[in-house]
Amino acid sequence: MTKNNNTLPQGWSSLPINEVFEFIGTSSFSRNDLNYEADENSIYNIHYGDIHATYKNAVLDFDTETRIPVLKDHIKSSTNFLKEGDLIIADASEDYEGVGEALEVYNIGEKKVLAGLHTFALRDKNNKTAHGYRAYLFKNPEVKKRLKTIATGSKVYGISKGNLEKFKITLPPLTEQQKIAKILATWDKAIAIQQKLISNKKENKKAVMKKLLTGEVRFKGFTDEWLSYCLGDLGNTYSGLSGKSKEDFGFGAPYIPYKNIFANPSIDISYVDYVNVKPNENQNKVFYGDIFYTVSSETPNEVGMSSVLLDNNIKELYLNSFCFGFRLNDFKTLLPEFAAHYFRGDKFRNEMIKAAQGATRYNLSKSNVIKLKLEIPKIEEQQKIASFLTGIDQEINVLQIELIALQKQKQGLMQQLLTGKMRVKN
Repeated sequence: MTKNNNTLPQGWSSLPINEVFEFIGTSSFSRNDLNYEADENSIYNIHYGDIHATYKNAVLDFDTETRIPVLKDHIKSSTNFLKEGDLIIADASEDYEGVGEALEVYNIGEKKVLAGLHTFALRDKNNKTAHGYRAYLFKNPEVKKRLKTIATGSKVYGISKGNLEKFKITLPPLTEQQKIAKILATWDKAIAIQQKLISNKKENKKAVMKKLLTGEVRFKGFTDEWLSYCLGDLGNTYSGLSGKSKEDFGFGAPYIPYKNIFANPSIDISYVDYVNVKPNENQNKVFYGDIFYTVSSETPNEVGMSSVLLDNNIKELYLNSFCFGFRLNDFKTLLPEFAAHYFRGDKFRNEMIKAAQGATRYNLSKSNVIKLKLEIPKIEEQQKIASFLTGIDQEINVLQIELIALQKQKQGLMQQLLTGKMRVKN
C-alpha cells in the first residue's frame, strides 16, 4: 500500500468536519418527555443514552430497530427534522470509549425524527461521503483515538461544537466508501439476525417467567400454597462503598459496577472494576447469595434493578456506592438462584417501581424496599423453577457468545478497512 507524506493511504484525504458537514439543530428533551407508544404521527427522538447503550450498529435502521423513543403527545417540537443519511453524534459520555459515538439514520421514509439531548446532528453538504459509510468515519481507530484528545471533563466527558467543527476526519474516495459500507453492511445483517434470535429468546423467557413466578403455571407435583413475606423478614440491607475519591479507583480489590447489576440477573464476575480498600476501612465484602439493587435512575422502569451473586468461590469483592446490598438470614426460605429471576419478574418489578420516588430522577430507599411483599413457593419448587429458567439463560448465553464472535470479526475487518491497511478492489 502506498502512502503519501501525511501517512494517509493513497487517494484518501483529511478534512475538517465543517468542510464536509453542516450542523443541524437538535432537541433537549429528557427521558421523562419520551415513551415508546409510537403511531404514524409520532415524532421520534434519538437520546444520547440510547446511542451509547441501545443501538449497537453504526446504522440506525428504522425498518428493523424497535426501541426508538417518541415524544409524548402533548409536547411541541421544533422542525429540525433529520433526513435520510444524517449523522447523530453523542456529545457526552461517562467513559472515554463512548466519546464521539455516532449513528447514521437509515430508512427514515416519511417519519419525523429529531436528534435528542446531548447530541450533534450533521448533514453532508457537498456529497463527499457515502450513505451507509458516514458513521464509520468515527469508528476509524485513529479517529477515535484523536477524538479522546478533544474531550473535556472528569466524571462525564464532553465535546464542544467548536472543537468538533475543526476536527479532521479521514475520507477514502467516494467509490471506496461505498464498497466498504457494503462489506460492513453484510456483517451488520448477520449481527442483526443474531441479535434478533437473542431478543426472541429473551421475550420467550419473559413470557414463561410471568407464568412461573406468579404460580399461574406450575410444574407437575407441586400443589402447596405459596407463602407471603416482607422482604425485610428474610434478611438485612447494607451499603456499598463510601468515602472513595477518583484516585481510589482503577486498582486494588474487585468491586461490582452499577452497570453489572443493571444488565445481569446474576453478577457476571468477569465484569468488575477495581477499588483501593485500605486495611483500616470498614467496608462490606459481598458473599454468595447477596442480592444487590440499583438505587437511582432517570426512568422509573430502570430503577431498582437487581442482581444476585451466585459464585461461591469469591474471596474478596465489594459493592458500588450507587447500589445497596441485601443479605439473606439463611437460604431456607428464599433460594438465591430463584431470587435472581423472581426480583426481575413483572409482578415484583411493578411493586419496586411504585416504591421509587422522584420527578426528574427516581430513587429508592432501603426502608421502602424492605417493606415490599413477596409471594414465593417452598424451596423445592423454587429449585425447579430456577433450574428451568437458568436453562433458558444458558441457551441465551450460547447465542450471545456467537454474537460476540461476529462482532469481534467485524471489528477486526473495520480496523483494516477504515484505516486503509486493507483496500477494496475497484
